[in-house]
Amino acid sequence: MKIAIVKLSALGDIIHAMVVLQFIKNHYQKIEVDWIVEESYKELLEFHPDINKVHVVNIKKAKKKKSLYLLLNELRRVRKFGPYDLVIDLQGLIKSALITRMISSDKTFGFDKYSARESLAANFYNQTFNFDYDKYC
Repeated sequence: MKIAIVKLSALGDIIHAMVVLQFIKNHYQKIEVDWIVEESYKELLEFHPDINKVHVVNIKKAKKKKSLYLLLNELRRVRKFGPYDLVIDLQGLIKSALITRMISSDKTFGFDKYSARESLAANFYNQTFNFDYDKYC
């Protein structure tokens, strides 16, 4: 089985998301896990022993330059990642949800509209899950 995790940015958020990676590998050793991340955070992940491949995106660069052309090129490039059996968005933003949806996979997981940081993101997934922040944070 091949899984992709989408957690694009925010140093602390990426580190916290690594718990999911450890859980997967502790329970299912043979699963291949790739990670999609913004270019500025790739060094944080590229030598992790449980990550098979780190895919880099430059969504921030396209946003900073206000370039629709750069954004569309990035999304086209993302389509070449995979195929995956499952893609999990751990960010909960529209940009991460869009990337999750663009990656070749029949199953996409992400936060439901009540849990995602941007509720519209929930519309991009095949399956959603609820996370009660008040209970766990």
